[in-house]
Amino acid sequence: MKPTAQSPFVGARTFVFRRYLTLRYQLTSATNVAAKAAHRAHKLHKKEMKDERLRNFFGWCEGCMAYSSIF
Repeated sequence: MKPTAQSPFVGARTFVFRRYLTLRYQLTSATNVAAKAAHRAHKLHKKEMKDERLRNFFGWCEGCMAYSSIF
């Protein structure tokens, strides 16, 4: 087996590749944070809509009970 010759650009290539990996990690971290924030906001909105719906329903029921107690 013949040993392969080292390229003079090995150090530069390693430097660039490491910087690429760091940049890619930072970009994916930023998008994950944004995606989680959007997911949290969507869940909060959904919960608020459900709470409002239940408030309206039980408010209507209490109104009916008050109205029926007259008779």
